[in-house]
Order: sequence, then C-alpha cells, then structure tokens
Amino acid sequence: MKTLTICFLGGLAATLTMPTAHAQFFPGYRPNFPVMPQPGFGNPFFPIGSPGFNKLNGQADVMRAFGDVTNSYEQARIAREKANQAKIETKRQAFDQMLYEKANTPTYLEQLAKDKSDYLTRIMNFPQKAEIYDGRSLNTMLPLLQNLSESGSQGPPIALPKFAVSALNLSVGGQPSVGMLANKAPLRWPSGLRGTYQKNLDKLIPAAVESVIDGALSIKLLKDIRGEMKSLREDTRAKLQRDEIDSSSYFRAIEFYNDLEPSINALDRPDARNQLSGVYESKARNVPELVEFLWDNGLGFAPASPGNQNAYQVTHDAFVRFARTAQSSAGFASINAPIAPVGKKK
Repeated sequence: MKTLTICFLGGLAATLTMPTAHAQFFPGYRPNFPVMPQPGFGNPFFPIGSPGFNKLNGQADVMRAFGDVTNSYEQARIAREKANQAKIETKRQAFDQMLYEKANTPTYLEQLAKDKSDYLTRIMNFPQKAEIYDGRSLNTMLPLLQNLSESGSQGPPIALPKFAVSALNLSVGGQPSVGMLANKAPLRWPSGLRGTYQKNLDKLIPAAVESVIDGALSIKLLKDIRGEMKSLREDTRAKLQRDEIDSSSYFRAIEFYNDLEPSINALDRPDARNQLSGVYESKARNVPELVEFLWDNGLGFAPASPGNQNAYQVTHDAFVRFARTAQSSAGFASINAPIAPVGKKK
C-alpha cells in the first residue's frame, strides 16, 4: 500500500514539473475575448481608477441618466393626464352644482309672483292706515277681486254703503284725481286758512270746475287760482309767526292745503272733465258691482279727500271679506291668492 502511494505522488510530481507547449504562461498575455467584471470583485483587466474603468463607468452613468429622463417624461405625462382628468371632474361637478342650484332656485317670474302674493297677503291682513287712505290697499286688491269674478268663484255680494261709494275718489291709471272738487260742493275750509285769499278761492274754484265741465278752462283762470293758493300758504305761515293761530291749527291747515293743491292741478288733465261730469260716478251697491265698474272703465282709486277716510276703511274691509269668502269656495285656486294669517278665519 505504501509502495502504491509513493508511486502515485511521484508520478503526479513528475507530471506537474513536465514542461508543455500548450500550458505555458507568458507575462503580459491577455485573451482575445472580453471578460466582464463580476459584482463585488472589481475588474482584473480595468482596475478602479484606470482609463478603461472610467470610460465604462461614464457610459453606465449616461445610460442611467437617459433612463431617468425617460422615466421623468413618462411620470410627467401621467401627472398631466391626472390633472386633465381632475379638470374634467371639476367641470362635471360644477355643472352638476349648477343644475342643482337651477332646479332649486325660483325663476325671476316665480319670485315676482311670490313677492306679489306676499305683498297682497300683508295688505289684506296687516295694512297701514296710510296705505288704506291713499288707495294703495284697494288698488292692490282690485286685480285679485277681478280674477275671482272671472273664475266664477263668487262669494256673497258684500254690500257697500252708499256714502262710501260716493266718497271714493277715482282716477285713470293711478293719475291725480280732482278729488276734493269731484262732488262740486263748497269746500269746508279749516280755521287756519280762512281769510281774504280763502274767499277769493271760493269764487275762482267753482268757476274753474264749471269751465272744465264745459270744456272751456282758460289758462288765465288756472293761473289766478294757483297764485291765490301760493298767497294763501304764505299768509297762513305769517299768521303762525304772529301767533294769530296755534300750531295744531296750522298743521290742520297745511294738511288741507296739501290735499287741495293736487285736486286743483288735476283740473288741467284730459280726464278731469269725465271726473267732474259724473262719467266716473259709480252706482255700485256691492263689491262685485264696484269691481266690475272699475275694471270696465280702467279706473283705480285716488287718495281720499279730508274727512272721507272712513269710506276707504269701509271699502277695504268689504274687499277683504269678499276675497276670503270667494277663495274658500270650491274649485278656486290662484297663485295670487293671499293666505290668511294663523288665528284668523278665512
């Protein structure tokens, strides 16, 4: 056994020391095929820091940078596309919001109808005295009463006192009315206005009224009346300064003067003759007849004359009672129908 081992080792040593032509190593020899460096071991042919190593490293950096740029471009395209999608979604949401607001916002006409109905409801249920005496409440309710009449929803014929109908001042299209001069009766002057100018006007005003009825009102006569009216006011102010009248008498006088002046100015209007000649005089006995007369002649209510405010209050109350009873009749429905307040009967 020992002999075989020695022979084997001797033969191996002889083989390793035997020179051969194919296994010889020459210093500086490089194979003609590339040998790529392995990760973590370095490059035996291009050591770190050599020109070859720096060239390969630069090429890798260029390729890496190109990849980064390409990736950045793609990420930018994706981000831009997401932004475009977000814009479209924002527009869609804005459009949906617009449709929602439009569906839940009343139109201009609907708002007008609501405001008109609210105003009519207040005028009927909670009017101010001034709104009744200047005819606003009656003029506001007039279209509603006409609508009730045309729809056939008639309530009971609420009667109107004769004194109330005759005391109503009527005009065309809300224009000034002859008002205090309509009944052609002598004016009842307050104490603060009585005097020389008042007596002159008592002669001039009836003459002007007759001239209007005859269709022959002269400019000179109307100018004389206005001149006397101006002097009358100045004289009344002077009486107050001289303590010839007290403050309460002065204010009553000025109130009467302010009501009379528009009536005198209305004498020059085209429809003044019809107002004074009785064309616009109503013979109505109840609310439906008065409404029909006013509507057929295109008339409305002018402000009340001093002392006739009660007639306007009575007419207002009759209008309200008629409207409520007519609205409660079967089959009536109107967007302009006012709603009775809580706690009150319709």
